[in-house]
Amino acid sequence: MASLMKPSARFAFVAACLLGACSISPGSDGEPGIDPDQPELPVPPTQPPGEQPPRSVTVTLDGLQPGWLVTTSRLVDHDMPGEQTIASDGSPITLTGTDTDVFVATITDAAGALIEARAMKSPCKLAAARQLHVPRDYSTIQAAVDAAAPGDTVRVAAGTYTESIVLRAGVCLLGSGAKDTILDARGESRTLVDLTTAPGSVVAGFTIRDVGPGTVCSGDDPFGCSGNWYTAGIYLGNNGVFRWDSPTVYAPPIIANNRFESNDIGVMLYFHGIAVVRNNVFDGNRNGFIANHYQDRTLLANNVFVGNTDLAIGNQAAYLDIIDNVIMSSPLGIHFEYIQTGHIACNVFFGNGANANEPRFVIGRDGNVEGDPLFAGTGDYHLQPGSPARNAGCHKGKVVEPDGTLPDIGAYGGPLAAWSAL
Repeated sequence: MASLMKPSARFAFVAACLLGACSISPGSDGEPGIDPDQPELPVPPTQPPGEQPPRSVTVTLDGLQPGWLVTTSRLVDHDMPGEQTIASDGSPITLTGTDTDVFVATITDAAGALIEARAMKSPCKLAAARQLHVPRDYSTIQAAVDAAAPGDTVRVAAGTYTESIVLRAGVCLLGSGAKDTILDARGESRTLVDLTTAPGSVVAGFTIRDVGPGTVCSGDDPFGCSGNWYTAGIYLGNNGVFRWDSPTVYAPPIIANNRFESNDIGVMLYFHGIAVVRNNVFDGNRNGFIANHYQDRTLLANNVFVGNTDLAIGNQAAYLDIIDNVIMSSPLGIHFEYIQTGHIACNVFFGNGANANEPRFVIGRDGNVEGDPLFAGTGDYHLQPGSPARNAGCHKGKVVEPDGTLPDIGAYGGPLAAWSAL
């Protein structure tokens, strides 16, 4: 079994079929197995009349290599998102949980390079046998995406690309690093990557820039119209409510290790567009992240929002879990439209006109602090010694970074810390 942590606590459940080997069967009492050495999380609330209670789910992960780090993330309606890192010794890892939550997992090698990123039962695997290369094999990214099947990886060589892309279900879209692989809208009013028809996909390793404002809905309010009337660097429309009984349908896409700059809107989620957005840089957009007419739960973790000229994070009616982010130098850090909030914890705020338009959270509580994050330099969002974001992530003692240290706050913290937008 794994050497770092005992993985059978309820919060340590990896997305089903992470490596294609899982079984779903009701437990004898409808509850997952609990390791006596791990604290038991609160039992989810009773299901509404007519709905089935949660089922116990057991997953065994095979094919791991010694030194790989498996980090699981669990999103639930009422609890703080749970994360845990398990260091593989190469032997199988058995995890348990229920079928009612959103689970995401990432696997990195010992140096922190991303091996796999999985959501629910998504088949997307970055080390898939079938790799489609742009421009070596296909002249455009869209041509490669159209030729890909669920589980395939489209790898984009360094360069600047100006096309708009509609991604497909279960396809990994990987750039050659955000510094060198650029998707550029050239100021035009068009979305660069549309994930609406791409449940279970991954977008990583790009700079996504210069998306102009939409032309249908006038004005500067990103909530004035329905989200599908706007343009954004990455847009995700209604992809329904997640389900366990399909290998790809409704699995949340993962948006990671990207840089968003000079866009009217960096990322727009609309209606039921569930996603996981982590370890990205949002720099100099008008609006960084917007949840428009949004009614589900999404995780924003380990991002940096800096210098977004109107708004860093905008939430209309979403349960946004905003964890381990740096939010600075914007007129408004977090904007709330309605009562839905989610968990807001372990964030560093600095130099904003206002941290929020109303007090849904308190500075000095739940790990939220105000202070200079002490970045390494202009545009370099690595942390200097003495930064209040160092070793201050919410999951201390449960998540480790590839170098073995406690998790940092910001784009270079947590399980996907080993990347760079420089």
